Amino acid sequence: MAALVLSGCFDHDHAPAAAQCDATERHTVQTDDGAELVLHRHAAPAGRPVLVIHGISSNHHCWDLEPGRSLGAYLADQGLDAWLLDLRGHGDSRFRVGGKRLRSGWTVDDYGLQDLPAAVAYVKRETAQPQVALVGHSLGGMVAAIYASSHPGGDGSLSSLVAVGSPMDFSDPDPLLQTSLWAARIYGPLLPVVPSPLAARIQGALPGRVTPVDDLLFNDLSGDARTRMYQRVVSPLVGGELKQFGQALRTGSFTTADGAIDYGALLGRVETPTLVIAGRADRVAPPDRVHAYYQGVGAAEKRFVIAGRAHGFAADYGHLDLPLGDHAQDEIFPLIADWVDRPPQGPRP
Repeated sequence: MAALVLSGCFDHDHAPAAAQCDATERHTVQTDDGAELVLHRHAAPAGRPVLVIHGISSNHHCWDLEPGRSLGAYLADQGLDAWLLDLRGHGDSRFRVGGKRLRSGWTVDDYGLQDLPAAVAYVKRETAQPQVALVGHSLGGMVAAIYASSHPGGDGSLSSLVAVGSPMDFSDPDPLLQTSLWAARIYGPLLPVVPSPLAARIQGALPGRVTPVDDLLFNDLSGDARTRMYQRVVSPLVGGELKQFGQALRTGSFTTADGAIDYGALLGRVETPTLVIAGRADRVAPPDRVHAYYQGVGAAEKRFVIAGRAHGFAADYGHLDLPLGDHAQDEIFPLIADWVDRPPQGPRP
C-alpha cells in the first residue's frame, strides 16, 4: 500500500511554497466536465512549451520542490516554457467550477481524457504555439500515454513525450507490487479518499531509515530535502485510482476503469518522439516494468535510458530520485530538456 500512497511524491494542503515558486505564474483551466485545474508556469515566452505532470498522490512540487530540485526552473533557464500541472484533486486543483470541493468520484481515465486535453489546449492558446511537449513522472507518464494514444500523430498537438519512472507492465507482479495492488483492490471500493498526507507527515518526522519507506522511495535524496519532500510533495489518494490499479493486478495490464480498453495496447498509436527513463534502483517501477512503455510506443524515434551507475550515472536512481534526487538536476533534467527542445513535428500523412 505504501508504494501507491507515497510513490508519486506528496502534497500537503498547507505546505509553504518553494522559494522559486513565488515567481511562477498561476493559471486556472476548466475541463469539459467542470473541474478547475491550476497550472504553474515558469515562463520563457519565446521557448517551446512543455507541460509537466506529477505522479500518483502527488502535485506539481514533485517537479518543483526547491532551487536545485526544480525541473520547471531548469527548463526555463534553458529557454523552454515550463507549465507544471496539478491534476484534479491534487495540489491547487481542488475545486470544481463554482467552488465545490473536489474530493472523489473520478478515475485515472479522467486525467488523460479530461485534464490533459484541457491543459494542452490552454497552453497552446496562451503561447500561440501549435505543439506542446509532455513530461510525466510515474502515473504522470501513464496519463500522458492515455492522451497521446487518443491524439495520435496525425493530430499534431504534441512535439515530444517523456515518461519518467512510468510502468506499463503489471503482469507477474513482484512481491512489493503484488502487495500494493492487492491493497488497492481491497481498499479501492471501500475508501473514497486515503489520507496519504498524514502518512507523509508522520514519515517525514521520523529519522531516515527507521521504516522501510525511505528505502522504497529513494536512494539519492539527502539532507533537509527529505523532510521538505515529505512536507510538500502528498495529495490524498482517491478510491477510483486505487480500484483501477487493483484491476491491473487481475488483468496484468493498465486498462480503463471499466476494463474495456488496454492502454498498453494503444501505445502503438503513439507516433510522437518518446523518451522513457527508468531508475536502476526503482523499487516502485523497476526498469523491466518501465521498458514495456518503451516497447509499446509506435514512434519511429524513441529512446530508453536506465539511470544507474552501470550506465554512467552518479547514482542508482530510485523512484523519487528521478525528479528530486541529489543528482537529478545534473543528469536527469538535461536528458529531458534535450529531448523536448526539438523542432516542431508536423502532422504525419
